[in-house]
Amino acid sequence: MKFATLLYIKNSNGDYLLLERVKEPNKGFLSPPGGKLKIEEAESPVGCAIREAFEECNIKSHPSDWKLLGIVTEKAYPNIGDIMIFCFEYKYHKEELPEVFNEGKFIFVSPEEIKNANIPETDKLFIWNFVLADKPNLFSIYINCESLPFRCIIEQE
Repeated sequence: MKFATLLYIKNSNGDYLLLERVKEPNKGFLSPPGGKLKIEEAESPVGCAIREAFEECNIKSHPSDWKLLGIVTEKAYPNIGDIMIFCFEYKYHKEELPEVFNEGKFIFVSPEEIKNANIPETDKLFIWNFVLADKPNLFSIYINCESLPFRCIIEQE
């Protein structure tokens, strides 16, 4: 199993920072910034969020700058396999777009446009529902991607 983070970063208008990906996973789709944990270094999920935010978005942050929104486990995700994703929200606004880099370029997308944007199917069907709901409780989702339609088990809300 792989472990990763997704970073939900907004500007002062409430628009989300999304990456137009030019590499797998999710090549050709819009995704929040983030990346895989460095398991061999015993990197923590929040440590990964801090590192990825700096590497991809030039955001210098601390553990207290991030709120864990939820955990998503996807079985047999295409081109990845089994993965557990820690979804973090940045507690501050970022107004400027990060520079284009080897994984793609960034755009801001309003919450109203998210569901119509070119985002991965499991994100559209499940993950964004919880992120946009902005509930105080941590969410946990299990998604079986082995066959269509995807099966999702919401473990808690």
